[in-house]
Amino acid sequence: MGAEVVVEGLTKSFGKQAIWRDVTLTLPPGEVSALLGPSGTGKSVFLKSMIGLLKPERGRCMINGVDIVTCSERQLYETRKLFGVLFQDGALFGSMNLYDNVAFPLREHTRKSESEVRRIVLEKLDLTGLNGAERKLPGEISGGMRKRAGLARALVLDPEIILVDEPDSGLDPVRTTYISQLFLDVNSQIDATFLIVTHNINLARTVPDNIGMLFRKELVMFGPREVLLTSEEPVVKQFLNGRMDGPIGMSEEKDSATMAAEQAMFEAGHHAGGVEDVRGVPPQMQPTPGMPERQGARRRTDRVMSILHSLPRAAQDSIIESMSPEEQQHYGVHAGGRPAPSQRPAPSPRPRSGNGERIEGRLDDESVARLPGSEPSGSERGRS
Repeated sequence: MGAEVVVEGLTKSFGKQAIWRDVTLTLPPGEVSALLGPSGTGKSVFLKSMIGLLKPERGRCMINGVDIVTCSERQLYETRKLFGVLFQDGALFGSMNLYDNVAFPLREHTRKSESEVRRIVLEKLDLTGLNGAERKLPGEISGGMRKRAGLARALVLDPEIILVDEPDSGLDPVRTTYISQLFLDVNSQIDATFLIVTHNINLARTVPDNIGMLFRKELVMFGPREVLLTSEEPVVKQFLNGRMDGPIGMSEEKDSATMAAEQAMFEAGHHAGGVEDVRGVPPQMQPTPGMPERQGARRRTDRVMSILHSLPRAAQDSIIESMSPEEQQHYGVHAGGRPAPSQRPAPSPRPRSGNGERIEGRLDDESVARLPGSEPSGSERGRS
């Protein structure tokens, strides 16, 4: 299973410009998470801070007991081997063919023989649908193929954590869906922990197990997809529907006068754009038939059902209605009804090491989601 990432109170600035502050979240091991937010909110900066390319001013980022923020250079170097990173443009070496691009991490970080390198490289190229293209240069292939080659390179060291920055950048909607399918197929096979930074609403609604959102320099919410997709938090609701009606403006946030003027315009009949106020929990994409079942999705559903009773009634109903009859029967729920207390799955125990000690940095499953109403939202804190 992929590694768990525990972020506590992480704060990053460039000079006097605060990027984000006090970000706290847990990436559950083996699950696919997505980080959303308007342009310029520091999502890519967050990825770079997770792997130590940028150093936050405060907070912790714990991976297998190592704090990326304060660890030594040697510890950082070793911990980075747990990561695979897919950059926006693939970040391939233009003078190398795809085979050598994908082989580069193996030659740089291992002492494997060239025959072993060849076996692994061809395996990853086949996994990402690039079998037969290994001798092509990056300039000779499409943007979608470059993305897949970047993913193949990210996978060659068998990472426990895979970071993906804007996978839809430069891709049309159809290719974006194909690359999303590939992420889920890879997750089903190696159970790695994924964090995807994206603006793509369709990807955000249908791919990840967990969703987080940055806004006004803070993490507004983070938790299972069902919690975010049924949230009434204004900024989350606005972003997931792609509408102008809400607190996000062209310059990230609006003042009260702008919001009032726009509200009057919308009430007069002007269309707010975006999709037509999609509600409920849409079906999640599944691995390609023949692939193993995604264990991360099963763990997420167990976690959601353990906190279902604490969610607003409308959210409970939407979540239950999105489940198959078999799932409703398994969890002892039905549309329009709440689970009986005796039927609610017990939360998973805290992870323990072989000698019975609690593993440092691990949080309870119930600590993963910031539930609506449990604490002030980012926008509410900004007004206080």
